[in-house]
Amino acid sequence: MSENTISVAELRSRVSELPITLSEGENAAYASVDQAFSLESVVIALDEEDCVYDEETFSGVAYQPDSPLATVVVSGDGTIVALDAREQADAKTAVSQVVDKLDDLGLLTGDSSPELSTDTRAVPFALDAPAVETLGYDDES
Repeated sequence: MSENTISVAELRSRVSELPITLSEGENAAYASVDQAFSLESVVIALDEEDCVYDEETFSGVAYQPDSPLATVVVSGDGTIVALDAREQADAKTAVSQVVDKLDDLGLLTGDSSPELSTDTRAVPFALDAPAVETLGYDDES
């Protein structure tokens, strides 16, 4: 989990620099897992068509699921934040869906589900992606 924190407003501002359209919702939620992610693996797991990942612009993956209406940001340090949801329940559902997808595909290594938080005055978020091994095949095999 990140030792850095960022306000949801600042995170939203940074995400708005990406080529996506944020909705007008003001609800947010987050969960932190105690592990780092390969953001390339996260993009593949969440469906590349619904993700924006530009490591030179922003140190996370922005994902916009079809439902609920929210933007979910995944940090390489294991923080998953739902922004701009219209309802608090939608923000929590969006985070839970991402956690479940990452878990189903074996990207989560822990035994317990991360706890969801709606206290989003400041969320843990690494502004610099940590170095992690990319999951997948290497060229030397």
